[in-house]
Amino acid sequence: MQKKWGITKIVSALGLRKEKNVDKHNCNSTLKKVILALDNELNEAEEKKLLEELNSCSYCLEKFHIEQTFKIYLCEKIKRRTVSPQIIEQIRIRIRSNMGR
Repeated sequence: MQKKWGITKIVSALGLRKEKNVDKHNCNSTLKKVILALDNELNEAEEKKLLEELNSCSYCLEKFHIEQTFKIYLCEKIKRRTVSPQIIEQIRIRIRSNMGR
């Protein structure tokens, strides 16, 4: 007698059913790590894990590319300017005078 292939068996055979003990992917958690990665604040192991997460989720990978593009854009548009020593001293004086209040 041949076994019937119900939807549960088909899903399982195709590998579409997730194992109960496997950690679920959390896009919000991954996107927080994306920001840290773009700021070079992840160690090598954390960065490797993030890359695995990005490769497993097209939504997170797309968001990574958007954030990366935005950061590159900002870095190209922002210019550092030097401030005169007189302005720095005026700021220090104001801070000191406001601390006494």
